[in-house]
Amino acid sequence: MAHTTMSPAAARPLTGADAIAKLRELLPAFRSAMLVTQALDESDPHARPMGLVGEPAAFDGTLWLFSDDRSRKIAEIARQPRASLILQSDRDSSYLHVLGRAAAVDDRARMRELYTPLLRTWFPEGLDDPHLTLIRFDAERAEYWDSPGGMLQVLGAFAKAVVTGRPAEGGDQGTLEL
Repeated sequence: MAHTTMSPAAARPLTGADAIAKLRELLPAFRSAMLVTQALDESDPHARPMGLVGEPAAFDGTLWLFSDDRSRKIAEIARQPRASLILQSDRDSSYLHVLGRAAAVDDRARMRELYTPLLRTWFPEGLDDPHLTLIRFDAERAEYWDSPGGMLQVLGAFAKAVVTGRPAEGGDQGTLEL
């Protein structure tokens, strides 16, 4: 994994509309996320990969994911709606951890709006699947790590660290309060 060291002074807290704008800027790098919920037995967190749906430019504080209403994650969300999404793009050297609340939503109009043919991979009946549901994830806060310039910046930082013998400084990191 690419790694850049960023000083705490480099962290830029953003709130409200600025935080949403920053997430809109970052989200196109990610098409999937690890959804983390609390296990039903209340032991350890439970994570699984999920595909994000919808246009990143339309992000308004809510992210959407499709699921089967009989799945363990839906039961976990019903018991404890606090959840998080962990997103990683090695190609863009971008990382995002979003904390918020999740809920299962049976909104057929929204499903039609967000549905893509790729979802037939998991739901062969498509929108006619009676167990198809949406997970609405309302973001409350996030942390991000971003290296504008992606892998080229990371390689440049690596070369500089080798030549100077000092850890790389670079990239952008911050907290977002929605």
